[in-house]
Amino acid sequence: MRDALAAVAGGRGMPLTREETLEMLALSEVVIRKAGYGRQSMVRVARDAGASWSQIGTALGNTKQAAWEAHTRWAEAL
Repeated sequence: MRDALAAVAGGRGMPLTREETLEMLALSEVVIRKAGYGRQSMVRVARDAGASWSQIGTALGNTKQAAWEAHTRWAEAL
């Protein structure tokens, strides 16, 4: 796998095969999904700790409104 990542990064290895490319794509999707779950959990923890939606938006690099729209239903579910 390290060789495959080196090839993607422009290393001297052989280019990825179609199968390797699809494997990397599937792996990246899992990583992105898991990171999203972690983000949702941290938003909930931040809200429980008293953080405002403005503070959460700033931490996420967007606005209060964008943070609220993306996370309020999940973060405030019981």
